[in-house]
Amino acid sequence: MPSSRPPLMETSDNTATSSPAPNSTARRSGRVTKVPEKFAADAPLAAKRKRAAEHDDEDGENESPEDEEDDESVTADDEPEDSATEQPKRAAPKRKKPAASQTARSRKPAAKKPKTNGDASGALGAAPVTHAARLPSRPKKTVRLDIGHDGAGLYADIFASGDKSDDVATAWFHKYQADNVSATTDLVNCILSSAGCNHHVTDDDIRDPENCQNRLADLQNVYAEEGITDYPLMSRDRSAKPFRDLLVGFFKHLVTIMHETGVLYNDAALMENIARWVASMSSSTLRPFRHTATTVALAIEAALVDVAKKLDERISKMTQQVETEKSRKGKNKEKMAAIQKNLDEANKSRDICQEQITDFFETVYVHRYRDIEPKIRTECAEALGSWVWDLPTMFMEPEYLRYLGWLLSDVVPSTRQEVLRQLARIFKRDAEKLGHFIDRFRPRLVEMATKDVDPNVRVNAIAVVQILKDTGMLDPEELDAVGRSIFDPEFRVRKAVLGFFESCVNDSIETKVEEIGGDDAVDELFGEEDEDDYFSPRRSWIAIKCLAEILASYDAQVEDDSRTEQPRSLDIAVEMFDAVASETRITLAAEALYERIGEVKNWEILSGYLLYDHTASAKSKSKAKGNSNEAVLQQHVAPSDGEEPILLQVLATAVELSLKPSSEVDRSRRKPRPDLGETPEEAAVHLATIIPRLLKKYGAEPATAVLVLRLEHWLNLDTFQQLRQDTSTYVRLLDEICTQFGRHVDRGVLAEATASLLHARKCDELTEVADAKISELWEVSINNLRRFDKAAELGARGNLDEPAIAELGHVLVKMSKLATIADCVDVLEADSQLEGSDSPVIDILVRTVVRGKLDLVDEALDDLEDEAVSYAIKCCQFYFMWKIFSLIGAVQSDAEVTARTVERMASLRKKYETNLIWTLSSRGTNDDLRLFATGALCDLHVACAKLKFYVDQDTGDAAAKRARQQKYALLDPLFEPVNPGLINELIEIYDSAERAYARCIKKTLNEPAEDEDPLDDEAFSDDENDEELSPTERKGKELKAERALCDLAARFVLAIQAKMIDRVGPQAGKLKKRMLRNQHKLGINLQKTVECLDERKLRELRDGPTARVSKKAAAKDKGKGKASNDKGKKVLSEEIIVDADDDDEEDPFAGEPEPEPEEGTVEDLRRRELLDEDEEEDHDDGDGGRGDKMDEDEESLLGD
Repeated sequence: MPSSRPPLMETSDNTATSSPAPNSTARRSGRVTKVPEKFAADAPLAAKRKRAAEHDDEDGENESPEDEEDDESVTADDEPEDSATEQPKRAAPKRKKPAASQTARSRKPAAKKPKTNGDASGALGAAPVTHAARLPSRPKKTVRLDIGHDGAGLYADIFASGDKSDDVATAWFHKYQADNVSATTDLVNCILSSAGCNHHVTDDDIRDPENCQNRLADLQNVYAEEGITDYPLMSRDRSAKPFRDLLVGFFKHLVTIMHETGVLYNDAALMENIARWVASMSSSTLRPFRHTATTVALAIEAALVDVAKKLDERISKMTQQVETEKSRKGKNKEKMAAIQKNLDEANKSRDICQEQITDFFETVYVHRYRDIEPKIRTECAEALGSWVWDLPTMFMEPEYLRYLGWLLSDVVPSTRQEVLRQLARIFKRDAEKLGHFIDRFRPRLVEMATKDVDPNVRVNAIAVVQILKDTGMLDPEELDAVGRSIFDPEFRVRKAVLGFFESCVNDSIETKVEEIGGDDAVDELFGEEDEDDYFSPRRSWIAIKCLAEILASYDAQVEDDSRTEQPRSLDIAVEMFDAVASETRITLAAEALYERIGEVKNWEILSGYLLYDHTASAKSKSKAKGNSNEAVLQQHVAPSDGEEPILLQVLATAVELSLKPSSEVDRSRRKPRPDLGETPEEAAVHLATIIPRLLKKYGAEPATAVLVLRLEHWLNLDTFQQLRQDTSTYVRLLDEICTQFGRHVDRGVLAEATASLLHARKCDELTEVADAKISELWEVSINNLRRFDKAAELGARGNLDEPAIAELGHVLVKMSKLATIADCVDVLEADSQLEGSDSPVIDILVRTVVRGKLDLVDEALDDLEDEAVSYAIKCCQFYFMWKIFSLIGAVQSDAEVTARTVERMASLRKKYETNLIWTLSSRGTNDDLRLFATGALCDLHVACAKLKFYVDQDTGDAAAKRARQQKYALLDPLFEPVNPGLINELIEIYDSAERAYARCIKKTLNEPAEDEDPLDDEAFSDDENDEELSPTERKGKELKAERALCDLAARFVLAIQAKMIDRVGPQAGKLKKRMLRNQHKLGINLQKTVECLDERKLRELRDGPTARVSKKAAAKDKGKGKASNDKGKKVLSEEIIVDADDDDEEDPFAGEPEPEPEEGTVEDLRRRELLDEDEEEDHDDGDGGRGDKMDEDEESLLGD
């Protein structure tokens, strides 16, 4: 790094003893306010000055001491007039030499910026560039802080005067020269005031250094008795940062002035006094004293490091001058003696500076780097990193670097993060010199990059490890450990590791090319590539192969470290787990790699690689099969069986990011795809063409069929509507999707195929085609169900063997999926002429639900039986939803509803409800099917309540409302609420789910009220031993229990708000009261769910965020009086007011008004909007964990 020209005070003939004292009235570089006479400089001048600026070290070796003295005696900023007259004298003898460089520069005029110092242009006829004087820079904005009325002396000069720190330091130095004791007293009192202490020391205290500790102890006791909890450095006010900058800046400039005037070396008493008081305060048990003194000590240490750096540069130059003089023939003894004298004095000054640096480090830093206050530790880490950077000759030693290594294990993320920032810039410059330190702390760096709990720390650690990788200092195991962070759930971590991962892929590509035979062999293997031919071998396939190998290796390693069991089929059936994971490790990695790796972004090339028949070499009849191109491709480029599913996931993610509408893309993580030269229509047609080919190749296995079917979701169907000639392409795709639906029984394949069929029906042009395919699938499934109905009584549990009940479950799961796509009422109500099974399908399904009644336990068949029942419940549930949807349409259009239709539906509803009750009443405390059946019962009544809402809807015409209610009075049997006698059992079900989750998270629940039933602890005894579970399994169990509880609570909330449960009978309100008992005990998810029982919360969710604003605006408008309205002024918030109470129609989700809370309670204040939500949430937080209270017990833990 080129060094800048030294200032005037650091010339070779200037020493620490002979430098004059600074004068506040001395001229500054900013005095050139009048533009001097312009001077037309020659081109060689510019070259000379550039060389002098950029190669100062070389000039020091080549120029004579006389030239150096002349060059350093005048600067352009200090004496511009003299400089303008002297520059031509030095440049004249070398005028011809730079002319060639000037001619060379003229050939590339755009490569160089114009020189303000004068430059000869290479263009013909161009006027010479004249010397432009440097105008004074704009003065910096002064900072003036409000320090109150107590501030005086040096403290007021630093923070309240608005003067620059160097001016304040110069003024204090003059005061010190006049009265050293008074000035030192003022300096110590300034430090005390900066710590927030209003009590000061006197001149007598300064004259008695032995009493320093006792005096500080007295001040500390007085300060502690005042109970002050805040001080400037830790203030939350915006002035905290300027305060610190001014404080640090003053002491840095003070040390610089002491160095320039020689006081630092000739007046040892001053620095001893400062060091004594600062070091004593830094060991105080009072945090304000300790923190402020540490900040001052670090600032002084930083200034001393800067002084030492300047002295080292001066000593180096003087040493070169001595060697130069010795090598000359005609030695100037007097000059050599003067230089040697200056060198000896500089070495002496350097030794004194070294002692002071060591003294501050040993008395302050070694104790405060492990202080109990995280802010102090962070400042120590930042300071040490700066010292290592500025003075590596001293601090780049193990005795100093080890403190940075130890701080890597700090408990506070901000401190660890600061250490990593410092190590990053140090490693970039000097990693080769820090081999011992890196070897010792590299495992900790890798651990932080892979396992730190704070994402920001991990991001910084990855940046440090990236530097180590570039220098070849990581082991293969460490490379893999960091590379696996590409699977991290945190997007910031994945983004940070992209460069590291990409370099690993590039290294693998280089190795692969060498294995093939080098670049020439690769060029011969792939030949010329056609950009539009994605299905022929190309060079980028090597990168795809390497990417697949690394992802497969990392995925296998992660799977071995945290092996998890696949969810049971019953868990999927009762919706405790999704059949298809929305995100996997591979999709997370592909999402991050999409913007970085071209082979991932260009998904057409990836699809061609997957569709290519890599087994062709095995069938080759060539005699030289071992050396053929096909054999080379098979050996080095073909994907393995484990890599193909991974590449399919990458392909699915790339297609999603590429074709997904921009409105659906998460803008915080993904960017829209740039134009790759292919129109959306072409991309859609290309994708629709390759999906059938991929299904033919990978559709046999459920794991790969799921991934290929997912590609269809991102097809833009409007393209096929616009390009009518390509509709046949999509029809062929639908055929393949239906084939997969009929072939597989895997829940994931069926879910993806169902989503594809549902997607197809969204396009008007393709709805008819999709409905035809869906009808064919319905026919096959219904025939299979009737076959079972004919062979056995489906309403009796245990009459089918294991293969038969499993097959019945497969049939029912397909029917439940088809029921979600389109209206299935006609299909399920259709009669049959089949002998032995002539009843409608819906009757068969309702009878099948009663198989959930558990009489005898059969562990071998119970899960299969429950799975089949759950899918039968889903089929019935969607039937009633479609039926109610059609009735709502009839009510809205004022159409006739036949009594036979209503009677038929009411009968089915009654049977279905009875069978659900049999299922949930016959089971244990926390059975999966019991919870599912309870939720289905609530959903049935909520759907019927929605129909009642439209029947009773108020349109403003009371007569029309009464007429509509009379017309549809025959629907009243559908509006019957849940039997009140079932409340106790529903409460028991909720108890079991609540207790199960509480056990998982080890929470103690509130005791029942006096009017509530006591809990039966034996019924909730935990038979499972959680200690035997792995952390991943334990977390999975916890999430499952939480989902079950929150899902059940949500169903109860909807049913209560719909007035279908807990409304009538002697136990009305009992379920709601039970749900509110542990509302705040079991996490935020349950809390927010149960909060919807509150009418105000529900109204806010229903009306949106403007409802609360409108309430406040309306309340404000009431107090304005009628005068403003008489003047005709429009209310400003009128347009956004939404009055939720003006609507007189009865809302099915509006519960009974709750009794008014007692006046003065938290609930009363919250309802009257006198208590902010933030204050309510932070009510129990105390002081936020900052520990601002000066607790003597806590402050005594200093880490010493």
